[in-house]
Amino acid sequence: MKRIKSKLVTMLAAAALCQAVVAQEPSSVRLTDVIKSQGTGNIDLFKDLNASQLEQLRADNDGVLVFAVDINEAASGSEKASSQAVAIKSVRLTIGLADGSQLIYDSADNCCVSETQALLAEAPDDTRNLYYTLLGESGSSRITSNNTVQDVFDSTLKIAVAEALDTATSAKLYIVLLQTNDSLGDPEAFYDFSAGFEDLALLNATDTAFIDNYAAGREEAPTVILTNPPAVVDPLAVANWNYFPSASSFFVVGYEDLYPQKGDYDFNDLTVAYRVQYGLNADGDVVAIQGVAYLITRGSAYSHDWRLRIGLPANASGTLSCTTYPNYRTDPTAGQPCSAADGASISAELDLTVFQDTRKLFPDPAGSLFVNTQRLYSAPWNLKFFHGPRSEFRLDLASPVAISGILPAPYDPYLHVLDTDRMVRLMEVDPSYQDSNGFPFGMLLTDSWKPPLEFTDTAVAYPLFNDFVSSEGNSSSNWYESYLQDFIVEIPDSGQWAW
Repeated sequence: MKRIKSKLVTMLAAAALCQAVVAQEPSSVRLTDVIKSQGTGNIDLFKDLNASQLEQLRADNDGVLVFAVDINEAASGSEKASSQAVAIKSVRLTIGLADGSQLIYDSADNCCVSETQALLAEAPDDTRNLYYTLLGESGSSRITSNNTVQDVFDSTLKIAVAEALDTATSAKLYIVLLQTNDSLGDPEAFYDFSAGFEDLALLNATDTAFIDNYAAGREEAPTVILTNPPAVVDPLAVANWNYFPSASSFFVVGYEDLYPQKGDYDFNDLTVAYRVQYGLNADGDVVAIQGVAYLITRGSAYSHDWRLRIGLPANASGTLSCTTYPNYRTDPTAGQPCSAADGASISAELDLTVFQDTRKLFPDPAGSLFVNTQRLYSAPWNLKFFHGPRSEFRLDLASPVAISGILPAPYDPYLHVLDTDRMVRLMEVDPSYQDSNGFPFGMLLTDSWKPPLEFTDTAVAYPLFNDFVSSEGNSSSNWYESYLQDFIVEIPDSGQWAW
């Protein structure tokens, strides 16, 4: 009987110990108050926690209150669903205690930190200073998350609190986001605030570690400075991104596909927009190359493959991935491999079929032969602009490569005309792709390009074009800015076709 009783006592003690261990991990708490759309937050923590919970979360994070922020910014310009951000102008935490005293923690005293920083100019100035930043994403599915806090929240703000808070009677967080001078472009345009509220939560140590390690939106942000960089840096880890032509613009190329015959010379047989970015490691070498491309017009009875060649050093190698999203209208999230090269290993150069069989890939929804090359109000099937397919690709290099060893932008974007088995390249890449009078068959354009109407010679739509060609580019260099409205297609700007 004594042995049974002893066993029971041992089991009860073990159960009590387990309960004590569980109690040491408090739950994260989502807060009622938010950072409002004007960029300010007046957060009353005691709407959702009491002093005991506040102290448990502080102690669980080794004397730090950790706030998580769910970034809810407009996915426009250089911000997008997979990478968006805000910057912090000021933070102030005020805690009232039972004895009538207050604890005040102010960012002016360097008490408050986030995981990332950036050099930014506050509107209306153009002088850049260092500010803490909060990065995130929207619409993500985090398969590694264990709860809704880990699944939703993006970035952390930490305030070191040395005093115990179990006698706290009030706790309020005041936060002001930075109004960046977004007229400067990036990085200010990326770190501005807009759209809806930014939600907050107070975290336990487990959720803090997950969110910090997940680093939502960080890899694709235009510029990031780590607050506490790791002592030993992985040479293949992306520390920053460098965009070509920029984080908010695109190269646009147009082609005439009857090469070497001039044909109707309307330069709308295929129009493609693309952007490339280099993932740089801490030493400034390239460890990843990724990009996105869009089909804008297809004004040809022929079909094509659109390819992008980026020359690399002879010893460079890596693994490629590429996905095409063909249908904006019915299922914009359904992707498929771009080509047989997806998932393949490459060496010496990247020569990727980004869009394959364009006539099949980009048909007019109403059955017309051409897409986005006829007057948009002249026929029932062209009453609106049709979004073309999008492709995304990424090359992860096996070892870092110096930027100087890569073929400079705009690289070699070229057309493989399937019906004739001919290639069409930019004249800047290969001067042979021009006729005897110097007229090119591939041109680098701007992302505000308005293509000529179907069967309309480019020189008719753009009166200065002939002078530009005959002078070999020495005059009328801005020929594309002067066009006749009746002879061009009003393609919307990149804010609409870059879906």
